[in-house]
Amino acid sequence: MNDEKTSRVRMRQLIDALDDFLDVAGLERNSGARAKLAIVLCDYLGERLDGERLAAVNAARDFWLRGEAAEYKFWFDLFSVRMNGSQHSNPVDRLVWSALAQSGGLDSYAGEYLALEAFDAGLTVDDIVAAIADAVPGFSAG
Repeated sequence: MNDEKTSRVRMRQLIDALDDFLDVAGLERNSGARAKLAIVLCDYLGERLDGERLAAVNAARDFWLRGEAAEYKFWFDLFSVRMNGSQHSNPVDRLVWSALAQSGGLDSYAGEYLALEAFDAGLTVDDIVAAIADAVPGFSAG
């Protein structure tokens, strides 16, 4: 099996495990769980986040995880325009947008969306597993 096919198979296995976990985890009522996962996935992007994207993720972190809103509105507005003006935005921008805009609970649909966006943004399955384990209490894909 080639590396790309192996990665896709492993990604499907991860999505199945994440769906099963989130179906019973009760995180759909946790108001910051979705944003937290998006933020942690963005953290794993590393150098794929340029200055604007990194600043936007830091503003999202301050807002959703620390309750500080100093820069949040600026970055939310900027990425709102960016996402509305681009029918084919890239997955890195969609992850940043998810960190900014996706407050609310984390159900299996949101978890799958974020994991697949991270995969499309270039994260390895191992990085995605590690990010989910960092952001979602009790999750283990092993």
